[in-house]
Amino acid sequence: MKTTIITIGDEILIGTTVDTNSAWIAQQLNLLGIEVHEIISVSDESYHIMNALKRAEEQSQLILITGGLGPTNDDITKKTLAEYFGVGYKLYPEILDSLKAYFDKRGIELLERNKQLAELPENCMPIRNLKGTAWGMWFERNGKVFMSMPGVPTEMKNMMEDGVLPKLKQKFALPAILHQHIHTASIGESLLAEKLKNFEAQLPKHFKLAYLPDLGFVTLRLTARSNQKEQLELEMQQQVNLILEKVQKYVYSTAPKENFEEVLGNILVEKKLTLATAESCTGGYIAHKITSVSGSSAYYKGSIIAYDNNIKINELNISNETINTNGAVSEETVKAMVLGINEKFKTDVAIAVSGIAGPGGGTEEKPVGTVWIAVGNSANIATRKVHLPGNRLQVIKLTSVVALEMLRRYLLEIEQRKS
Repeated sequence: MKTTIITIGDEILIGTTVDTNSAWIAQQLNLLGIEVHEIISVSDESYHIMNALKRAEEQSQLILITGGLGPTNDDITKKTLAEYFGVGYKLYPEILDSLKAYFDKRGIELLERNKQLAELPENCMPIRNLKGTAWGMWFERNGKVFMSMPGVPTEMKNMMEDGVLPKLKQKFALPAILHQHIHTASIGESLLAEKLKNFEAQLPKHFKLAYLPDLGFVTLRLTARSNQKEQLELEMQQQVNLILEKVQKYVYSTAPKENFEEVLGNILVEKKLTLATAESCTGGYIAHKITSVSGSSAYYKGSIIAYDNNIKINELNISNETINTNGAVSEETVKAMVLGINEKFKTDVAIAVSGIAGPGGGTEEKPVGTVWIAVGNSANIATRKVHLPGNRLQVIKLTSVVALEMLRRYLLEIEQRKS
């Protein structure tokens, strides 16, 4: 079932108010298996609202409207809806009684403009507003539903949960809808799509795969709709397994929402390992990401920000020869940083990074974005050289993603070697 959401208000169009209503409504509808086809924002002008209603009615079976139901002159949604349906107004005594009770309770005079809130288009079904004074309006025409609600988020949400969503469940035979999220790290959107192109070619029509990229991460969202929920659940698991066959090494979680640092922390707790970090170009950002997780003190011991070479030498016991011969940004240096921080903090594993975040400092041999990363301990150190794009902050953030993902894989590979 196609749905259009219409938000009304000049404040949205000029940017003084962010339209959070549409996002919340779309999320709730999606849980019911209702597809949002379009979201339209229009000004407090009757002809703009009229045009939006006509467009929505042509394309959608369900039209949800927010905003413009208050008592002031710029609240014209009720008037416009009456004109759109070609009907007059009707006084609803139950609304008037609720308004009197609302204002009496607060010791406020019930003004004439407030009383007018009890007059609604005669063809609507009023929907009670438990959080405010402007009731909602439910209209039906030619099998299509129009629902007008206040723009105040708390009022709209309560009305949706208490009145609108239950009525939609009763009126429409809604399909089951399932979402599965697959979170990946250290692989770009394009490469991920290339690895999954054969999978997408065989994907059933009632399934849809979406790529949701973030800096250093891509979440795959697999969505399916069907009238047979149990069968759909089986199909979903089959499709997820096919994805994992293709990209398992990049996947760190299949939970709906799971923080990457939490996943890594859980691995360290499970293996009873402690961690330290030695950071140069990231300046403590990796430590910040690790300690953003509640309970990280169970496994994380601390960090040395060895930004200056003298700190690398004096605090991490890296020899002058190592730095002078190979440079601060080198495999040899980050390996020595891992050994130095592990020894200093008596930890089981460590992360070390050294690179050129920019915008200056790059050379032809080591351009801006060049970073060396090492993870491990004296028994086994894994290293990687990367060339990262973006500005200084992006290089720092991407370095942290790659470094933490390297440690995650390192820990899992140790377990695989043991088995």
